[in-house]
Amino acid sequence: MSRRITQGALIAGSIGILINIVDAIGSGHLEPHDAFAALVALGASGELLKERRPRAAKVLYAVTSVLLVVAGSIAGTRAWASLFRGTTYDWLDLGLGVLVVLYVAVGAGQLLAHLSRRASKSRMNAGTLSE
Repeated sequence: MSRRITQGALIAGSIGILINIVDAIGSGHLEPHDAFAALVALGASGELLKERRPRAAKVLYAVTSVLLVVAGSIAGTRAWASLFRGTTYDWLDLGLGVLVVLYVAVGAGQLLAHLSRRASKSRMNAGTLSE
């Protein structure tokens, strides 16, 4: 992603955070989907730090992933529960729940593939050492 687009995403995410704070003060409560402006800002910050501070970028990516899974799970669980009860639900929260399930599934698949490649490489290295 270009630096200018990333900077724009950081600015938009920061504005969204401010809007969500004002909204939370006015309404008296936070909604799970209010965390997504912070996700945009954290992700953009990680992208901007990737070249100069790779360890800090990895930490930001990890925090972003955890926040995404937690906020999306809460939003999705509420929406799916309302759907099954037959009460009103928010389509945005329902979609977020589905996207989080897909995100976790893709992440788990990537982790398993990485571990499989690593184990295969270890077996190949062990085989060449024993000869």
